[in-house]
Amino acid sequence: MNLWIQKESDLEPTGNWEDSYIFTINREKYSTIYSNITTIWYHMDQMIIEPIYEDLFIIGLSIFAADKRVSRRIFRDCWTREISISIPVIEYEKWNNTVKKWESLLGFLTGDHWKISFRKTDKVFSYRKNKNRKHINVKNCDCVSLFSGGLDSFCGAIKLLQEGKSPCFVGHNEYPKLREKQSKFVTGFKQEYSGQYMEFISFSANSRAPRKKDGSYLKKSENTSRGRSLLFICTALSIAGIIGETTPVYIPENGFIGLNLPLTQSRIGTCSTRTTHPHFLRMFKEILFLVGIKNKVINFFAYLTKREIVSSVKDTKIFKQFYSETISCSHPCIARWNEKGSTYYPINCGYCYPCLIRKSSLLDVENATNEYTYATTGLDFLIKYEETEKINDLVAVLNAVYESKKMSDGELKRKIRHAGNLHTEEIEKYVRLYRLTINDLCELFLRDKSLYKILGV
Repeated sequence: MNLWIQKESDLEPTGNWEDSYIFTINREKYSTIYSNITTIWYHMDQMIIEPIYEDLFIIGLSIFAADKRVSRRIFRDCWTREISISIPVIEYEKWNNTVKKWESLLGFLTGDHWKISFRKTDKVFSYRKNKNRKHINVKNCDCVSLFSGGLDSFCGAIKLLQEGKSPCFVGHNEYPKLREKQSKFVTGFKQEYSGQYMEFISFSANSRAPRKKDGSYLKKSENTSRGRSLLFICTALSIAGIIGETTPVYIPENGFIGLNLPLTQSRIGTCSTRTTHPHFLRMFKEILFLVGIKNKVINFFAYLTKREIVSSVKDTKIFKQFYSETISCSHPCIARWNEKGSTYYPINCGYCYPCLIRKSSLLDVENATNEYTYATTGLDFLIKYEETEKINDLVAVLNAVYESKKMSDGELKRKIRHAGNLHTEEIEKYVRLYRLTINDLCELFLRDKSLYKILGV
């Protein structure tokens, strides 16, 4: 499928791109891709940002839109897509040297076949004519940290603040009420660490269906959206670039999820993100180096289990106050109902894969009280729902536990190596954290007698 990204009133598709679907990025008129990031840059007193950072954001936004709007169901195997995309950039000469690296990176990220081309544009998305009256001061920040509202990013924020850093927390406002939660956490941080400077920024991004020149629109959409996390990092880098060219960007995520091994053979085409896998980060950093972006991208939780991350901050007052409100669920916005029959969200469901990992990470937290739609304590709900799709993730996790117990270190190393190109030292570290995470899951399951009934034990 051919996709053409049109920036402002840029060129219409030409040549072999005549049969393309057109995405339009436009700040003032009707647009099929839209984001509030230019307003955020503007409030940071940026009448225009450095072209290389604008280009990076446009690339991330374009991939996000393509990934979200091109359905896997319209391709032969209902998974692997073939996508050709033309993206307008200001610094054409620099980006044109990275085409092959982008294609490899995106193939690893989304599991598709990408053909990337860049073209020169003079249109500047970030440009503003008049100075603004609202100001966001990030100059006193010394780092940027992704702040999803999840347990890992929450613990990462505490770690940075304990180290005396002054972070700018960047949240992606993916669904209603998420920003409200993120803001609540940051307000708590400001009260607890009142002597340190910090800022919170929430950006939004979305896309409508692209159209052809004949006016017809692309039908269907995609819900796997692996490209969303790439946009998250590109946005954070644009903000880090405003603070300073060497300002680091932290992406706190536990190593087990970052490694992202398939739980079963049928889940090899997993929908989970790969943006914190070392292989992805290595390729991404190579691209940044080639175009002259000096900001480092760091995951300081890369080789830690989620339980180890929690244990490192669980005794802090701020953790105890807010950890139960963090959202780790894979589908937090599915409508759910409380005892009074009213809808409420976002909330952790309690039965999906990320929720099971979350539960295993809180085993050392005294009197852990977590809000879940189902299974607030243990896995009792599975007896009731064992014949529905709600049990699928548990079965997959149990399969991974069972297989890992039979697996030798050599077999596990081959499995880890197959998931992405890693160095020998990295593989050794991942063997350790994989074994520990599996043990944490075993401990979680063994604490729940209802599981014995399901398994017939």
